[in-house]
Amino acid sequence: MNSSSSRPLGVTAAALFFLALALAALAIATRYILNPAGNQEMILLFTRLKLPVTYLNLLAVPALLTAGLAGLLFRGLWEKLPWARVATIFFSFIVMLMALAAIAFFMVFQWGGKRSIWLAADVFVIFTFIFIYFIKVRWDAADETPDESLSVQQAIPAPAPPPPPSIVAPAAPVGNPTLRSAPTVVTPAAAATAADTVRVDAPGIAKVEPLACLTIISGPQKGKRFEITRENTLVGRHPDLADIHLDDLTVSARHAYILQREGRFILKDLESTNGSFVNGQRVRGAHLNNQDVITLGTVDLQFTAPCASQDEAPDPHTTDTLL
Repeated sequence: MNSSSSRPLGVTAAALFFLALALAALAIATRYILNPAGNQEMILLFTRLKLPVTYLNLLAVPALLTAGLAGLLFRGLWEKLPWARVATIFFSFIVMLMALAAIAFFMVFQWGGKRSIWLAADVFVIFTFIFIYFIKVRWDAADETPDESLSVQQAIPAPAPPPPPSIVAPAAPVGNPTLRSAPTVVTPAAAATAADTVRVDAPGIAKVEPLACLTIISGPQKGKRFEITRENTLVGRHPDLADIHLDDLTVSARHAYILQREGRFILKDLESTNGSFVNGQRVRGAHLNNQDVITLGTVDLQFTAPCASQDEAPDPHTTDTLL
């Protein structure tokens, strides 16, 4: 995601900081281009180093490079581009070394006074914080894990057309498919007949009583039941990523999470193409109650907690246990 709602606050603050740095560097470069002789301290420094004063124009070059790099980092962080985190870590490390070198330079040549030393020290501290923060932050994993701070709303209607929804089948993937447009692979479990019973048990883990069940009550997989034993269960069309695999083109590859929090179950939509519905109402997040009907794409599932027996479940064909 590239939305501001999914961007960590620290990343947003760093992006705005780099934008301000780019503007300040541009101002400094403009000053050295338009009025190179206006800085008496730099003229004195060049004289001490026995450098021609006409080289003052060259000081605009590092300022322009800094402005370009800072502007590039601002764009990368603001849009959460994959390379931005590594580039920020590298840039911060280089600036930290330059700040330390500047402090040593000011002290050896006794140039700029204490103000320049403190300014370099402040730069070192700021970029040290940025360096440490981006070493720890992992925004690329935020979309793969359930949001623990989910603000749950009980069947709050979202701004969408009234049900029945207009179903849009995901577009055919081009090249390497993304998670959302991943092709559906028909697995043996999806082609099970009414006489088959499929159990997906994790090796080395004792079987436990299911916390809840989902039973498909419409579509080609009608009657198939999934026993939920996890706190976080991903429902979708992707045969490898989804814990509950729904073989239907109107279901997104990663469609929704079913979470268990403090003894209650929550349905959280993952910005799916066709949305998630509870008892006919489109929701972003909603508590689930026993016998609620969940609609994902054109697939209807009945939620039961605790699980009904096989005799009570509607048209039982197959059962999957998720551990």
